[in-house]
Amino acid sequence: MGNVGIALIITVIGMGVIFVVLAILLGTIVLLNRMFPYIQAPVEPAVTGNDSETVAVVTAAVTAFLKRKPGKVTIKRSQ
Repeated sequence: MGNVGIALIITVIGMGVIFVVLAILLGTIVLLNRMFPYIQAPVEPAVTGNDSETVAVVTAAVTAFLKRKPGKVTIKRSQ
């Protein structure tokens, strides 16, 4: 065998090793997922506060972000 034959053998062996390692990694992930399943935490409902307070906080945040004076920004209720 020439250099090309040896190179092909090394390539096949390298690809085979990578494939086996990936298969082991996949098996480990599946096994760990079955042993420790993902349990989603219960979602707490959002606390609705005073509308005027919420508007004031949003207005302050927007004016600070836009670097404008508070009288130049108007926040309207969407619904």
